[in-house]
Amino acid sequence: MAKAIVVGGGIIGLASAFFLRKKGMDVVLIDKGEPGAECSSGNMGWVCPSLSDPVPAPGLVKTSLKWMLKRDSPLYIKPSIVPSLSPWLLQFWKYCSEDAYQKGYKAGLELSRNTLRLFDELERESGLQFESHRKGLLFVFLKESYIEEKLDTYRIVEEFGLPAPAAKSKNEVLQIEPALSDAVAGGIYLPAERHVRPESLTSALTDWLVANGTDILSRTEVKGFIREGDQIVGANIGEKTIEGDHFLVTAGAWAGQILNQAGIQIPMTAGKGYSLTISSPSIQFQQPLYLGDSRVTISPFDHSVRIGGTMELSGLNSDLDQRRIDSLRSSAAQYLRSPIHGKEKAWCGMRPMTPDGLPVLGIVPSFTNLFIASGHAMSGISMALSTGSAMSDLISSGKSDIDLSPFAPDRFKTQRSSNKVSKVTV
Repeated sequence: MAKAIVVGGGIIGLASAFFLRKKGMDVVLIDKGEPGAECSSGNMGWVCPSLSDPVPAPGLVKTSLKWMLKRDSPLYIKPSIVPSLSPWLLQFWKYCSEDAYQKGYKAGLELSRNTLRLFDELERESGLQFESHRKGLLFVFLKESYIEEKLDTYRIVEEFGLPAPAAKSKNEVLQIEPALSDAVAGGIYLPAERHVRPESLTSALTDWLVANGTDILSRTEVKGFIREGDQIVGANIGEKTIEGDHFLVTAGAWAGQILNQAGIQIPMTAGKGYSLTISSPSIQFQQPLYLGDSRVTISPFDHSVRIGGTMELSGLNSDLDQRRIDSLRSSAAQYLRSPIHGKEKAWCGMRPMTPDGLPVLGIVPSFTNLFIASGHAMSGISMALSTGSAMSDLISSGKSDIDLSPFAPDRFKTQRSSNKVSKVTV
């Protein structure tokens, strides 16, 4: 029986381990903390194939330069990190073109083509129990001019079998979501989108893996990879080595750092996101909301609601900036009839970001058994099952039904060093 070592226990690692185990492989999942405890734990839980567009977009260069020094803006870049981040930023801005955006969007939609079917199968055939809602997604705007602009952006989804987005008038929006105020000018409704409570999904996958014979090594750091020629033969976790036939790095924002230590250059950085979860909220929302002008999102869960958003480039750290939490709260208030009250829990997490906004999926150049699946930015939950399925196919058979060429690791001209043993912290 072939043995797969999955390094990183976020939603991408858990989903990949799930599909590898379903194919009959012996699977070991290694995580430096607890599975699902990092960026997978406090995000919005959106399963939204229609929102598979990349982060770099036309016009974002000018906008990001205006935002970058404002701590409460949708995109904040910490001044002290600009020198070390400059090569990544220059590449990022290069991809803020119409052509790159359209190519990236189509690639993301293709990767997400089977997402909804895979979630159906996860619940129906595998019997996983997790909090899931099928209520669509409502974009709302304070400025009417934004509605047609955003509608044009998302019309492409029909080419990939998704329902067309529908423009909604102010009155229609207020009927759909009574919690919104008269300040809202209108919106767009995406009927096929869903959302899950991400913590419940990662917990369900972890339980399934354990029940089906997967060896999960929590609070375990990979100290280095041992390689012979063009193969990885083991992962050093201190006092012992975990041997395997295939090695898959799914370590999110840490993946670039890990592979860099192993002699592989992939431009991955951390985009910190924030959320505020309110238990027993005073307002019960009917469906997820995207507050288009401020780029803030709202997810209603059972007995709670979560407000999230913002992108902070400040390096790999878990420092929570209270001003950005306050900004989420004040941004949401612009759209609502009354403030949300309840018990609050603030959170921040590291999103893995590539310069072109697309994940890195595939076999690492110059190796025959080292793979990577990371860099999903804000689409980790949404793309997790499609990614896990595609990676399990690639690892087990050498090919995938999905065209993974737009996500190839060597698109960034990755390099391999000649070291026999690479010291890697995971």
